[in-house]
Amino acid sequence: MRQKEQVLSNDFQVCTKIYEFNKNSEDIWFSKLVKVMNGSMSQSTISKSLDRLFDRGMIDGDWKKVDGNRWTRTFKITDEFEGFIKGLYEVTEEYKER
Repeated sequence: MRQKEQVLSNDFQVCTKIYEFNKNSEDIWFSKLVKVMNGSMSQSTISKSLDRLFDRGMIDGDWKKVDGNRWTRTFKITDEFEGFIKGLYEVTEEYKER
């Protein structure tokens, strides 16, 4: 049987992972996202999903210093889509708890 998050499209899997970090007030950037996705999708697939999410206005990015002095673009869910992505995230988490 497939896990609940595998039923979601790649874009929504990436989006719910970004939401998870946002709700915990943690920064998330590309290389960290690839690492926490644990090989569930390739780096190029994640990159393409991010491009589509930016194009659709579902995520936004800010440049921040992370890991000391390294500048990187961090991601956050936009206000317009936060409720929708929160709903997807909560349903996915409920399924994991079963």
